[in-house]
Amino acid sequence: MKVIIDEQRVARLLQDLVRIPSVNPGFEGGVPEREMADYVQAFFARLGLKAERREVRPERPNVIGILPGIADDAPALLLEAHMDTVQTANMTIDPFGAEIRDGKLYGRGACDTKASLAAMLAAMEWFAENGIKPPVPVHLAATVDEEVNYLGVLDVLEAGYDYAAAIVGEPTGLQTVVAHKGVVRCEIETVGVSAHSSKPEEGVNAISDMMKVVAHIEGAMQARLLRSAAHPLVGPPTLAVTQIQGGVAPNTIPERCVIRIDRRTIPGEDSEQIWREIRAEMEQLAAENGGLNVIVHPPFVLDYAMDTSPDSEVVGLVASSAAGKIGEVRTFGVPYGTDASKLARAGIPSVVFGPGSIEQAHTKDEWVELKQVVLAAEIIAETMLAFGK
Repeated sequence: MKVIIDEQRVARLLQDLVRIPSVNPGFEGGVPEREMADYVQAFFARLGLKAERREVRPERPNVIGILPGIADDAPALLLEAHMDTVQTANMTIDPFGAEIRDGKLYGRGACDTKASLAAMLAAMEWFAENGIKPPVPVHLAATVDEEVNYLGVLDVLEAGYDYAAAIVGEPTGLQTVVAHKGVVRCEIETVGVSAHSSKPEEGVNAISDMMKVVAHIEGAMQARLLRSAAHPLVGPPTLAVTQIQGGVAPNTIPERCVIRIDRRTIPGEDSEQIWREIRAEMEQLAAENGGLNVIVHPPFVLDYAMDTSPDSEVVGLVASSAAGKIGEVRTFGVPYGTDASKLARAGIPSVVFGPGSIEQAHTKDEWVELKQVVLAAEIIAETMLAFGK
């Protein structure tokens, strides 16, 4: 059965989504995703489809829309896309204007990842309006908090549904992503002794101590990672110092200094174990430097790598449909993380797929090509038609 989805309807739908501010509350200017959730819930109501609203945090609900299948008791196919975006500071366009120029729609979240959400909603709409049931039920989860702590997708897993596979919406240029890195982010603190800067010998300089920590991270630890085995799709693990803070005044020996590190993990590594190894390494460094006072704090972000078999049914169906529309389709890995790793860790084969380029995500003039959004909707709908047959 041929799926044809109208570009004008998709454009209006995506404009509606982009015009609703949903900057993650963890960022400057953030607002809860409630208004986005209201829109999605009303969309499902208009189609006559059941939608479950789940309050993940106050004013921050997930919405799970349910399309019945022919085998309605079979494990469902999950479509998942996050509703939150990053901050709008320094954007050169109206972040919520949703202006269309030369076939591109501009605005915060247009690419990452309201385009994917619009494509999924349009696919669900096609089935509902044509009175067609897919072989198995299809759930569309519009989720909160992907950009910070992944609370939304974790709540989807807690909802208790049985999922056979998942398509996770992110800008992949209509290619299929089957592997990505995980991450461990934590703070490392050095503790010294405060003193007047005219008598520095009476204190212990926490910034000076931190220089030893940073030198070790950027020396021995990074060199060891570069020598480690790389994953064939995502490359080697990485480690970077990303933030630093220390000192209280120009005339005071600093008592404390704190850095934040970003350790990207690859499939096969356990993120929790990696944090324990970092802590042990800092303890060893302290012992080798005369009792350096170093504290490795628990991770403030901990996520897992993903590695889905390219031979899984959902990957094959998405790739086959996409190839029929755009020609050659690559199945590859990426260095960033997505909601898909949480689903995959729960045993749900997951593919990351969607319209737009990651190069446009989070940019000052974020945009997405509308034709790609339409093609994504048709590819997702064709996958829904074939999955579970």
